[in-house]
Amino acid sequence: MTRRVDALGVDGPLRVRFAPAPVGTLAFGVARTALFNWLIARRSGGRFVLRIDDAEPLADQASEAAILRDLHWLGLSWDEGPDVGGPVGPYRRSERGAIHRSHLDRLSVSGATYARDGAVVLRIPPGTTIVGDLLHGDVAFDHAALGDVALLTAAGDATYHLSTTVDDALMRIDLVLRGDEHLADAARQILLARALGFEPPRFAHTGTIVEPLREPGEHLAAAGLDDFRRAGYLPAAMIEHLALLGWSPPDGRESFTLDELAGMFSLDRVGVSTSKFDVDRLRAFNVRALRALPRERYHALLAERMQRARLLEDPIPDAAHRWIETFLDAYGGEVHTLGEALTEIVALRAEAVTVPALELERLRNRQVLFFLDAVSQYVDAQPELRGLPLADDLPAIASEFGIARKDAFEAVRMALTATHDGPPLAQLFPLLGHDRIMMRIGAVNSHILHGRGLEPIKYGPGGVPFETIQPQAPQATGNRRDGS
Repeated sequence: MTRRVDALGVDGPLRVRFAPAPVGTLAFGVARTALFNWLIARRSGGRFVLRIDDAEPLADQASEAAILRDLHWLGLSWDEGPDVGGPVGPYRRSERGAIHRSHLDRLSVSGATYARDGAVVLRIPPGTTIVGDLLHGDVAFDHAALGDVALLTAAGDATYHLSTTVDDALMRIDLVLRGDEHLADAARQILLARALGFEPPRFAHTGTIVEPLREPGEHLAAAGLDDFRRAGYLPAAMIEHLALLGWSPPDGRESFTLDELAGMFSLDRVGVSTSKFDVDRLRAFNVRALRALPRERYHALLAERMQRARLLEDPIPDAAHRWIETFLDAYGGEVHTLGEALTEIVALRAEAVTVPALELERLRNRQVLFFLDAVSQYVDAQPELRGLPLADDLPAIASEFGIARKDAFEAVRMALTATHDGPPLAQLFPLLGHDRIMMRIGAVNSHILHGRGLEPIKYGPGGVPFETIQPQAPQATGNRRDGS
C-alpha cells in the first residue's frame, strides 16, 4: 500500500538508510539522523537499512558494536544490516570493495576519470547542478566550486563519494536524509550517479545541531549518547528531545512514545534552522520519563544500577527490596536521572557527613548536644525504624531540653544529612538505619566537643551577629504527624 509521508510529495513505502562511520559512539546529530530515517521508514511502511561506512575491514569492530548498542538503546531496529543480513548485502563498506572497483572501472573505460597524484578522479564538466532538496528547496551548485571528485585514493580504496553513490543505487535507496553539512556532497553524488547511469535518490538535509560545550562544571557536557546512557538517562527522554530538535509535532505536545512518534512524523514539519541540544530540557524530560515508569520497572532499573556499582548483592534480599521501595518513596520523584539516584544512595550509605562550618556553629550548644544524644538513644531503642511517629516523638524529646520544634527537626536533619533539604525524616530514618544514624549523630557531637568545645562564636561572616540554637521554656508539642 502506498502511503503519503508528508505534504512534500513523498510517497511510500520508502527505502531509507543510515550509514554511520564507526568512529565511536553516536553523536547527537548522527543519532537524530538515525531516528528521522527510522521514522520515515516506519511511517511509510518501508525499509530501514543500516549500512556501516567503515574504511577498513575489522578495524572498527568496537565502534560498530557501540553504534549498534546505542541504536538498540534508543529502541531503533533495522530491517537490513550487517548483523541481520538482507537481499542487497554486504552492509559494510569494507566488504564491498570489489563492487565499488567494478563500477569505477566502467567509468574509467568511458574516459570520465583521470589520474591525479596516484588517485582516480571524476572529471566534472563546466556547468551547474541543482539539488532538489525536500527541505531546502532547489539549491544550485556551480561545478567550478565543487571541483573534480576523487573516487579512488592513492592506496587503492574507494572514497566516500564512490562508495556512497554506488551503495545507495544498488541498495535501491529512495530517500537520503542527513545533516545539511552534506548538502554540497549531494551535488557531487548526483553527478557521479548520472555518470554511472543511475537515477539519484531524493535528498533531504536537516539543520545542524549545536552540541553542549565541554566546560568544567557543566553537568554532562558530553560527546554522545553513550555518556547519557551511562549517566542514567532513559531512552524515552532522549527520543523526545532528539525528535524535537528540528521537528515540530502537529499538536504541539512534547511527550510521546516511539510508536506515537512514528504515526505523526512528517518531513514537511522538519526545519533547516540550527537546533541546540539543551541538557536542561533533556533533564526535565528525563524526570517526566522516570515518574511515568511503572513502579516495578523503576525499582528494577535502580536495583540493576546498584548491583553494577557493587552496592547490592545478587540475589537481592527482601530487606534490600524494601529499602529500595522506601528510597523510591523518598527520592524517586525528585532525582533527574538514575545516576543522580545512585549518588543519593552512595550518600545515604556513608558513615558520616561533613556539616558546613556555620551550620556546625548553630549546633554548638550544650542543650542541643543533649537533645541529639537523646535522639540517638531513642533510635537505638527502636526495633523498627519504619512508621515511627517522629512528628510527635522528636518534639517531645526536644521539649525536655527546651529546644523548639522547628529547631529540633533542623538539628536532626543537619546532623544526619548536612543539609536543610531532603525527604521527611520518617522516610530518612529507615533509609539510614540504626547504625548510621547513631554514628552520624555521634560524629557531630564528638566534633563539637573535641573541636572548639561548646564556646559559641558571636559573629558570623561579614560581622553579622550569630547565635546558636537557643533553648527556650518548655512548650506543648501539639499533635502534628507530618514527619518533618
